[in-house]
Amino acid sequence: MLSEIFNMDKLFDTFNYVFWFFILNLLFWVFNIPLVLFFLFIGITGITTYLPLFLVCLIPVMPTFTVILYCMNKLYKNKTISPFKDFARGFKHNFLQALVTWCIELAMLFIIYSNIKFFSMVMNSLILNGLFIGLLILIAIVTPFLFLVISRFKMPIMSALRLSFTLTFTRPILTVTNILICLVFLILFELSSAILLFISTLLAFAMIYVNRALFNELEEIANKTN
Repeated sequence: MLSEIFNMDKLFDTFNYVFWFFILNLLFWVFNIPLVLFFLFIGITGITTYLPLFLVCLIPVMPTFTVILYCMNKLYKNKTISPFKDFARGFKHNFLQALVTWCIELAMLFIIYSNIKFFSMVMNSLILNGLFIGLLILIAIVTPFLFLVISRFKMPIMSALRLSFTLTFTRPILTVTNILICLVFLILFELSSAILLFISTLLAFAMIYVNRALFNELEEIANKTN
């Protein structure tokens, strides 16, 4: 009984996971210092006032998170990881494509938000505002699949986007689950800032775990095609 409670292998495995999650999350925040500085000096209440600056500060977020997704997928598959080497490998494989994709998405968000403000002040058109809000919701629900796809497959941006749209509407349960996971982590962040120590890695691992069967299936199809 005591040998099971004090199983040193399980204890070391737990410490390894905590260490890997912490180091990778630390690397995530190192690359996102602009966002940290924004929240420190301006705060969350200033997002709408300084929206262009906030969007610029967001530029490294999803590319770095895509690298974290790459690392978490490797950890899930292999049960071990070399955080610095695998982060560097994921950065080499995924960062640039994720950066271009994310910059396009941020530009779209800025254009949509500007149009909502413009039509609210000038025309007060509920139809147009509803259309733009619908586009914002569409971007929000497609985004998790989009960066999961980029972290797992080497394909052109348009192909990744098409696949993400397809998955969003053909796998509605996973789509809703991905959004709920993101909302849960936002709530946890509001409740306790301690979650910052592991937020990116825990979120990435949760998304990898929830979508594991789907992406294993897609990888098998890709391997057969190649």
